[in-house]
Amino acid sequence: MEGIIFITPEHNRSLPAALKNALDVGSRPYGKSVWNSKPAMIISSSISGISGFGANHHLRQSLTFLNMPTMQQPEIYLANVQDYFNEKGELVKEDSAKFLKDALKSYLNFAEKYLK
Repeated sequence: MEGIIFITPEHNRSLPAALKNALDVGSRPYGKSVWNSKPAMIISSSISGISGFGANHHLRQSLTFLNMPTMQQPEIYLANVQDYFNEKGELVKEDSAKFLKDALKSYLNFAEKYLK
């Protein structure tokens, strides 16, 4: 299976420059994009209550142009992401853990339709 899960923070209501650069470089030369037709999922986060909404939707616009079918539902926004993990990097929010597991199952079902 070859799909891509993008997990991105939000920088100034958009995606990080390094991620945008990777998308741009991988899309060249014209007609040889490494992204073409690969199913995608987006998880965005921020340290505020906005949850990476701007990054999520900006990335969706880019993926549409790159011909990457992108899972629409569930949308995954992680607000105040610094509160999700303990000092060991373990996810401590049980309700969020369940939601993320369910979202990953949804993505696998979504991606399977494009990878047959």
